[in-house]
Amino acid sequence: MTGAEGWSFLPFERNEDTAEHDITLERDEDGVQVEMTLPSFVAQGDELEQIALLVIRARERWRDLKGVGG
Repeated sequence: MTGAEGWSFLPFERNEDTAEHDITLERDEDGVQVEMTLPSFVAQGDELEQIALLVIRARERWRDLKGVGG
């Protein structure tokens, strides 16, 4: 993923009841996963990537502050 090398999208799932997208991101080096749910109107690739980058950065910052590397 551009801007977050070493992270990948796993296949999206759609919640049929709410029409929301359940999205999982995975860090290639160790399999750490981050999950997010987005409304159905967020569907463009560039929008999804920008939101994913924010979530990944927050996860990495949290890891760094926690100091455990996991």
